[in-house]
Amino acid sequence: MIRIKIFNCPLRVLPPDFFSFWELFISLVVLLLFLSSCSFQTMQTRKAKILYEKGQTLLSGGHPDEALEEFEKSLLLSKKAKHMAGVAHNLNEIGLIHTQRGEYTRAREEFNKAMEIYKQLNMEPEISKALNNIASTYVMDKDFEGAIKRFEELIEWDERTGNSLGMAITLNNMGLLYEHNLGKHEEAQRRYSQALKIFRELGNKKQIQSVEKNIERVSQKTKAGKPSQ
Repeated sequence: MIRIKIFNCPLRVLPPDFFSFWELFISLVVLLLFLSSCSFQTMQTRKAKILYEKGQTLLSGGHPDEALEEFEKSLLLSKKAKHMAGVAHNLNEIGLIHTQRGEYTRAREEFNKAMEIYKQLNMEPEISKALNNIASTYVMDKDFEGAIKRFEELIEWDERTGNSLGMAITLNNMGLLYEHNLGKHEEAQRRYSQALKIFRELGNKKQIQSVEKNIERVSQKTKAGKPSQ
């Protein structure tokens, strides 16, 4: 017969604070991991900002190719850090470079991507800038009807967000397009008049004088029935 020896081991009772200790330990580990992650994201965001500022300096200094490289590096880091405002700012700058190169379709793609992020972040002034940049690509591409359409969207947005100055500037720009590029003098005069009304409400004397000159000039063209020069 095989005898099985049984060892009688008493059950060890853990101290009452044992589990609270381990719960605290695990919480501290999780917190450290979280802080480490935040620190890493902060570091990436700072690097992205430095690259972005370097890109702006290069761009303003007339070095668009080198600037593009810095913006693309900054864009990548901003995406990794999930810094969406930084992502949008870089996309906007990249769009400006493509505009300078005459790559208007590509520029609009970048501006639109930036604008969608600005909308998600509710960055109203930046949305206006993106819409204006998009409209400008149509002007430079000599698609004046397309530009008018985009300017209309910009006016609608600025009116909704209370950007009266932006509305007046855009209305004046539309007047210039109607006068000089589309030859529609009556429409130009109407846009100038709308812009003038807002500038007067804002008390912007410099712009008032400028728009009054535009109205006088286009009025003479309308009376004389001369084509736009």
